[in-house]
Amino acid sequence: MKNYFFLGMLMIGLISFSCQSPNADNSFTVKAEISNADGKMIHLERNVADEWVKMDSAVVTEGKAVLSGKIDAPEMVYLTIEDVRGAIPVFLEPAQITVKADANNIREASVTGAELQEKFNAFNEKNADFDQQMQTYYQQYMDAARQENDSAMQIASDAYDKVEADKKKFLVDYIMQNNNDIVSHFLLYRNTYQFDLNELESMVINFNAETPSSYLESLQERVLTLKKVAVGQPFVDFSLPNPEGEMVALSSVVGSKLLLVDFWASWCKPCRAENPNIVAIFHDYKDKGFNVFGVSFDTEKDNWIQAIADDGLEWQHVSDLKGWGNAAGKLYGVQSIPHSVLLDENGIIIAKNLRGDELRNKVAEMLN
Repeated sequence: MKNYFFLGMLMIGLISFSCQSPNADNSFTVKAEISNADGKMIHLERNVADEWVKMDSAVVTEGKAVLSGKIDAPEMVYLTIEDVRGAIPVFLEPAQITVKADANNIREASVTGAELQEKFNAFNEKNADFDQQMQTYYQQYMDAARQENDSAMQIASDAYDKVEADKKKFLVDYIMQNNNDIVSHFLLYRNTYQFDLNELESMVINFNAETPSSYLESLQERVLTLKKVAVGQPFVDFSLPNPEGEMVALSSVVGSKLLLVDFWASWCKPCRAENPNIVAIFHDYKDKGFNVFGVSFDTEKDNWIQAIADDGLEWQHVSDLKGWGNAAGKLYGVQSIPHSVLLDENGIIIAKNLRGDELRNKVAEMLN
């Protein structure tokens, strides 16, 4: 990848200061052409430690606005429009970038003018083909389901699964083949939830260390986190408040013959759908040494407590009510829920993310 900052610095030694590249000081300019937004404020924002930080703001006048500033290293930032839901992703680097959008349909926005953005655009164009195919097969599946046509449902489901697998392979191939590309760092960073530890580590190791980025640093940290909580490792302890506000440590319940650490939330439909299965297994095996420890990703205490009561979750529960910022979730590398960790009586992780019959069969195997 061409690095405009270092090219600019090199030119200083070759030509006079007055002829220096306009981007040699890591400056950027975003020219926004936005229809249906006159008088609205637009912002360029970046995410720093799960907090949104404004980099620059401007008012749209006669369909135009300019945002500018300096950036230490290339990164994905987001352009937002006052009173408009969603955001426009912009791969920011020292360059002049143009954003064209309609405030009534920002999903169709175009971003051009920077090398990283062009690479990102090319990836997304191909990726969109997979998404379109998956949407088609999903619609075919739903149509077949309404007609109660099991054969057509299976055909559509198989076709969907194949395209989904092809989409994942395309992502992996791109990352492996473009191993000195910050766009690859970002794409893997954004999709780590799709990969287990071995898959993730193989791609991270393949990256060229001479092309650093904040995304690569985060990926390396995630690999280390997942290694600490891999199957075969001892549990990582934490303490969080229970519904009464009392701090409860995971270690206080470790020692059961089998302990399921269940990461969930009241707003998570797949979690709520799985709860009856966990409740049934709990009732069948609690006298034989099976226990559950619930860790909620809720932010609203009342919703959390109501879900516990509604679903009949009779075990201990904790939460810091920070949603995806849940401290225990970060320790265990949780990026999607439901997520679970099964511990033996010595606190060793023996399985992860078992659901439905898989969970029941494992509990039966260990306790019967």
